[in-house]
Amino acid sequence: MLTFQEALIDESPTDAPSTQPSIADPSAPALPQGPGIRPNDYLLYNARWIHKQTICRLIINKDFVSKSLNRLERVRTGYTKVNKLIDMSAGRIMDQNLLLVGDMVLTILRSDHTLSVGVLRSTAITLNSVSRASINVGVLKAIRTTAKITGQLLTVIPTSPVSPDVPQSLLWDGGYVTARSVIQGTSKFTECVVIVTVPGALVEPINPEAIFIWLRDDVDSDKFTQVNGGQSTWKISRDAMQAACELLWAKAVELKVSLKSIAAVTPSDTKTFPYRLSDGTPAVVLHEANAQLAASEGERITVCPLCEANVCDMHAHMGLHILQALSNTPEELTLKKTVGDMLPCGFCGCSGIPACAITIKVPANGAPVWETKCMYQHTFRYGFAENGSKNKPCRNVPLKCELCHPILPPEPGKTSRRTIVAAVDAVWRYNMPEHVLSQHEEYSLPGWREAGIPLPARVWKGMKLTDLEQSASHVPKEQWQASYGVGSEQDKENISASSSRPFKRPALESTTSMPSK
Repeated sequence: MLTFQEALIDESPTDAPSTQPSIADPSAPALPQGPGIRPNDYLLYNARWIHKQTICRLIINKDFVSKSLNRLERVRTGYTKVNKLIDMSAGRIMDQNLLLVGDMVLTILRSDHTLSVGVLRSTAITLNSVSRASINVGVLKAIRTTAKITGQLLTVIPTSPVSPDVPQSLLWDGGYVTARSVIQGTSKFTECVVIVTVPGALVEPINPEAIFIWLRDDVDSDKFTQVNGGQSTWKISRDAMQAACELLWAKAVELKVSLKSIAAVTPSDTKTFPYRLSDGTPAVVLHEANAQLAASEGERITVCPLCEANVCDMHAHMGLHILQALSNTPEELTLKKTVGDMLPCGFCGCSGIPACAITIKVPANGAPVWETKCMYQHTFRYGFAENGSKNKPCRNVPLKCELCHPILPPEPGKTSRRTIVAAVDAVWRYNMPEHVLSQHEEYSLPGWREAGIPLPARVWKGMKLTDLEQSASHVPKEQWQASYGVGSEQDKENISASSSRPFKRPALESTTSMPSK
């Protein structure tokens, strides 16, 4: 009886001529050919020729894991690189809820006037100022955690856009973002890898996908010279990075993290960070955070928080958005977020933000003076804005409500009454109907509330809209308010005009005294 080894030698003599295996599948690819290649050594599987040696390796060494692709499996034997036995109990290494030194995380970073997300390779973990080899992810991301992560900032290369349906990804090129460090006592400098320390609450662990570079045709393999071996690396989708950035920013807002306390990065090559796509545009964009960052440094914000358009006059631009929302007129562009439902701010269009509260002083002589802490606020000429123009038809200026703060008549025997000029709460012109309906229920409002005391002519005229601003906002003409003119009958008395069609703001429609439409 022959042994297993003798049987193999007997069946596969080295001097036996190789024969082509029979191919039953006509769609099978051509057999591998070339010097030293034996066609009989291959088996057809899923339209691919697999070498028998590969099949044996996968079956016999089924627990084999490539060291370069899975860091956790490299230490599953229970020893570190210095042969120090470590605790393997309770899933210390394989527990997916643990973050180990060397794992990768996402965090938000500042660079110039941009807030973006960066990929860090963790090099140190501390909890209560004590260094640790690992940390539970729940403890790391807790709101009041004292954990901190120190890591090196990685450089990535974007994939080329294939089609709109295929999301773009970012691949690690094996390198790190560097910054210039001046050599003390000299005018020379050296390049150092950027290392940052961030709080654990502003960290999001990631599990990137390992890939083979040479199998992808949407990247230039020549750019991955720093990858060890030049074959495999990892990727993370752009959508995942964008979602993580928005999540971390929302957490920073919840924790009231100061913008200046977020780690800042000044790379020697500005193309390496913030990360960019192949066309040079930012890979991850966070307009709200960038606007706050610009405002904190005293710069004027020029990106609309609703439509993300670049504008030179935020007040005039936002007024058009508010008018369209008031009249339920569809926007030409898809808005990232909508105008606030209740008394929106004339600068940012948001509702309920304490910083957007606005006050006004109305002197006897001179233009009113307003004040707000909205980060989108900027100066404008009150008189010009109140009258409007063809280029800037918006007339949404802050007003002093004369129902809340009436002008007292002159004292007996005098032509005027001297009053102390003090700052009072202001109401934006486009918000006046909503203000009257909610705060002055005793007054009527043409088209909204017919019963009640007629509005004073000055108040009614102050909240009226011109044809120009309604036309510029693309409000359908059948929904326009009736125009007013100096000395018109409607100026003299607040009468209900049947020709006027009120705006259909949802917040106003909920008022019980409104007429049904």
